[in-house]
Amino acid sequence: MVDDLQRIALGLASRIQRAIAIDDAQLNLITHTAHDERVDAHRVASVMTMRAPDEVVNHALAQGIATADGPVRVPALQEIDLYARICIPVRCQGLLFGYLWIIDEDSSLTEDQLQLAVEAAAASGQVLYREQLLDDLRDSRERDLLRDVLADDPTVSAAAAALLVEEEMLPASPHLCVLVVHAEVDEEGDGVRNVLDIAFRATSRRANPLTCLSLSRAGGRGVLLLAGRRPPSTQDVRDLAVSLRDELVKALGDAAAVRIGIGPLLQGADQASTSARRASEALDVAGLVPGFGPVTAWDELGVFRLLVKLPLDDLPLAGIPAGLRTLMENDSEGPLVETLETWLDEGCDSRATVARLQVHRTSLYYRLGRIEEITGMSLNSGAARLDLHLGLKLARLQGLLGK
Repeated sequence: MVDDLQRIALGLASRIQRAIAIDDAQLNLITHTAHDERVDAHRVASVMTMRAPDEVVNHALAQGIATADGPVRVPALQEIDLYARICIPVRCQGLLFGYLWIIDEDSSLTEDQLQLAVEAAAASGQVLYREQLLDDLRDSRERDLLRDVLADDPTVSAAAAALLVEEEMLPASPHLCVLVVHAEVDEEGDGVRNVLDIAFRATSRRANPLTCLSLSRAGGRGVLLLAGRRPPSTQDVRDLAVSLRDELVKALGDAAAVRIGIGPLLQGADQASTSARRASEALDVAGLVPGFGPVTAWDELGVFRLLVKLPLDDLPLAGIPAGLRTLMENDSEGPLVETLETWLDEGCDSRATVARLQVHRTSLYYRLGRIEEITGMSLNSGAARLDLHLGLKLARLQGLLGK
């Protein structure tokens, strides 16, 4: 596509003896020709940064270039040393794809030259329209294959994984991990999916050189697959997940509850479904258990990596120690259960427990004594502590304890 636009720009530049620049619809530079004539600093800046300075962009948009069907003269701005320009919107099928620019400081561009530029803009529009159609086809193909590679059916998943590599959508034997996103919002329908798609595209640009495939689903759910020839660092993946969440919260509003689960880093396209499944488990655990943040990695789940594999819906209440069940029934306000869980989480360190609960040490010892009385279990016993700790975590996963 860029080569085709470069040929169009070079051909026009040769015929009218002017430097040509072509931007996309967001005013990012796509291609330009050599500058044989005098140009201003803003043209040089756009070539260096691949985008015109904001003050130039705002000035041009104020002239109505985004809605124009034909050439627009963008007047000079002496205060910022901006030369006058001709802007020709690049359109096809009524859709705006970009802009073709010609510096015309002294208004010397002839009608014949302007007509040649209009024809070049039309040819550029056809190139960009064709590229959009191809992009849409590629995106559709990527989404279909990503949906299949995440399928529960191992045969379907393996076939899709092979095609992703064969069609060069993923590198051979990639190192990959999957992010699963859940945005809890009141709004339903395409609005949230569009927000997810935009955020995924922005994250994909930040993730370079990693390859990214994304899929938005109903109910505010989405999947982002990150893959590379070399394994990305854990911190890089977390940074991408945090920036993705920040972008979604900004777009959906602070009231939106946006959580992201990070699957483990695995090797091989056929491992994508495993990473996605574990990312979903991280998301589920973080939603039930306090202490995990809005971005949670499967590798951070600790004992929950094992407990989440249990058939929790079918697990009888007897799976929780009888003494703990008695404590949960009698401690309706929760301070004793909270104290026990905090104390066990802190490795039975009284000082750390007091600091977290913000209670006096005497209060802590009183509560621990009451816990022993109610449960009938000795907190000096390692086996009893393990039984109580696992029981508490199971109760969390079964939704039997408040947050």
